[in-house]
Amino acid sequence: MDLRNRIGLYGAYFLGMSGIGFTLPYLPLYLRQEGMSDRDIGLVSTLAALAGLVQYPVGIWSDRLNSRKLILVVALALLALATGLLQTVHDPIWLGLLVVLFAENGACRATIESMAGAEATRLAEPGRVGAALGTLRLWRPVAIVLVALGGAFLSGRFGIAFLLIPLTIIQTLAVVTALLIHEHRPATGRARPEPIVENGGTKKRPIDGALWAFIGAMVLFHVANAPAGVYLGLFLKSDLEAADQYLAYAFVVSMPVWMLTVLPAGRLADRFGRKPLLVAGWAAAGLRLALLAMAQTPEQVLAIQVLDGLGQGLFAVVAAAWVTDRLADSRRVGEAQVLVGSALVFGSAVGPTVSGLLVGDLGYRGMFWLLAGIAGVATLIVITLVPESLPTKAVKTRATEAPGVGLEPVQ
Repeated sequence: MDLRNRIGLYGAYFLGMSGIGFTLPYLPLYLRQEGMSDRDIGLVSTLAALAGLVQYPVGIWSDRLNSRKLILVVALALLALATGLLQTVHDPIWLGLLVVLFAENGACRATIESMAGAEATRLAEPGRVGAALGTLRLWRPVAIVLVALGGAFLSGRFGIAFLLIPLTIIQTLAVVTALLIHEHRPATGRARPEPIVENGGTKKRPIDGALWAFIGAMVLFHVANAPAGVYLGLFLKSDLEAADQYLAYAFVVSMPVWMLTVLPAGRLADRFGRKPLLVAGWAAAGLRLALLAMAQTPEQVLAIQVLDGLGQGLFAVVAAAWVTDRLADSRRVGEAQVLVGSALVFGSAVGPTVSGLLVGDLGYRGMFWLLAGIAGVATLIVITLVPESLPTKAVKTRATEAPGVGLEPVQ
């Protein structure tokens, strides 16, 4: 990837994701100031997550256009417009619509996440897909932490609503930066397999059981992980009687770990294969939830949150690399990324919804144990049903299991 594309892609992604530093700590407070109840905020958050599924048809369309840049620029422009209008709109319905576009996993940012990943894999040098994704994903936590810290400084002096002014400027700069991307590389992947014609009819390509198993594992990963983020602050406050500052610390502590994880994760995945790191990421998520269920002090929770940064960082890089390998076609990089993104969005919508129905009966600790069990099932799926996708490593694995037999890369 040349310098111009690095500035355009990584810069646009950094600036586009920076708004999450506002959505996580400040957006619920802002919506409450605008007169929304907790129930209204929860409903809008669920609708925003479901709207994030729009990334799937958009990603398929981007492959047909053979251009991710156009979709990325349009999504960033809509995000900038929604950010600017948030401070001027006060009607609950219109405000909710803007939040659906603006939220962390809403329609715009979910599409940006997937299209940026698709562009990174499309522009990556051969054999360096994991490294390209690792470099891209590094900028997300950096942007979130910088905006969250800057927001803490500015909101205390000018109020939460003021933060939307500089944030609108930042999101507009993301659009300008994305225009620097130039999609010059020709397609180098294998041609998409043609449908099999049999007796004058057409048969569809066979179902890829391993791919569907991995999609299920990704959904379960986020079904288990998302509720922990929603209820962790309440658990700290009510069960562990933590001071208010621990609520912020519990969120921030995972970000540096994420930053330290994504770069080596991509490089290690390119060198040693995807599956070992996939297993590590899923196992880290399950272990974190089990340890939260047993935590007795706020300090223990802060230490446990290191596993959240590790698991999320590994997922962000290696899951996308695995699906890209599995589809094995440079003209389907958009499809690969939106499969991962849609699993994330769907799991993140289902998990908190189901947990909200059960937490009253189970309590926070009981809910964490249940979520740890779900994460354990997801980990077993990865171990038993998800093969190595990096061709050279898949060849070595199969050669070890049956010398001289089946030495072709896994398709």
